[in-house]
Amino acid sequence: MRNKAKRFWLGSLVALLVVPLLGCGFLENLINPPALNRQEAVAIILVAGVPYIDDYLAETLGEEEAQAYGKIGTATPTGEWDATYQGKGEWEVQGPVITKNWGECLTTWTITEADSEVRLIGFNCD
Repeated sequence: MRNKAKRFWLGSLVALLVVPLLGCGFLENLINPPALNRQEAVAIILVAGVPYIDDYLAETLGEEEAQAYGKIGTATPTGEWDATYQGKGEWEVQGPVITKNWGECLTTWTITEADSEVRLIGFNCD
């Protein structure tokens, strides 16, 4: 009888620990860890994103709206960049750039590991 009670309490304790982990995605990251690390995600954006920022802006907004928005021109990464794993193979990378036409701007990008798709999802200038 005592062994059954111990097993019941132990099983209950394990369930109480595992259920919250499923909700926060922690268990998913253990089962399916990201293929990239933070530094690699940032490096991809610095090499494959920032130099082509006008192309990504046109892709995000559409050609006509991007033309009305104007050219960003050469963008130079500056300051601190950060990458956050969003789960399911997607990273969000954020960092500042300096542009000739717009000054200092904060950019936000996504990278999808499955198909290596890079997207510009945010461009905010002071």
